[in-house]
Amino acid sequence: MIGIFDDLTDCSVTMASAPVSCPNCGYGFDALRRSTRMFDCPSCGTTLFREGDALAPLGNHGEMHDTPMLFGIGDTVHAEERAYSVLGHVRYDYGRGFWDEMWAEDPQGYGAWISIDEGDVVIQRALPDEAVRAGLMGELRLGAQVRVENRIYTVTEMDAATAVAFRGELPERIELGDTHRFVNASGAAGALLSGEVWDGGESWFLGSWLDPFDLNVERQIG
Repeated sequence: MIGIFDDLTDCSVTMASAPVSCPNCGYGFDALRRSTRMFDCPSCGTTLFREGDALAPLGNHGEMHDTPMLFGIGDTVHAEERAYSVLGHVRYDYGRGFWDEMWAEDPQGYGAWISIDEGDVVIQRALPDEAVRAGLMGELRLGAQVRVENRIYTVTEMDAATAVAFRGELPERIELGDTHRFVNASGAAGALLSGEVWDGGESWFLGSWLDPFDLNVERQIG
């Protein structure tokens, strides 16, 4: 399964190609992670989106009520023989409750989403566009089956969710307040295929459920 992600680009910390500063308060950033696209200005709190060598304000990061968490931004999660540093946190509301998605990277700069839903944990990485074009596009329904990387997945959940808040650094722009459809499809041995669909696009992610008791979490100091 990991083989389909071998061509991921390095996402390690790198100097920006030109100095960038917050358009709201002028705070300067000498270096940003190559993967970072959306983050808060540490000086004024304005949510910023980076495109090339420019920063654009996006408003605020929404209200995220504190709840007991297995891990959070700044912690390191050891799973799947990798160490993931948690960089960002998005919360999604789907009416009956909410789930949390953490953006994390390993020391080589490979990124993954770690989702926590009512104590269940899954680590997923984005499927390349080629895989989407190969057969994941189109309408799905509950009970439908799709084949990805020679594994069969059965659609078990379809609903809508709204991103209500975020913290930290994210690799993509999250539209707070916008609602999108999501699909979860289960495979053998705890494998999970997830899709997010919105007007004009969709993203798909592949991973596996993990036993929270198998996770080793290093808490940030302070």
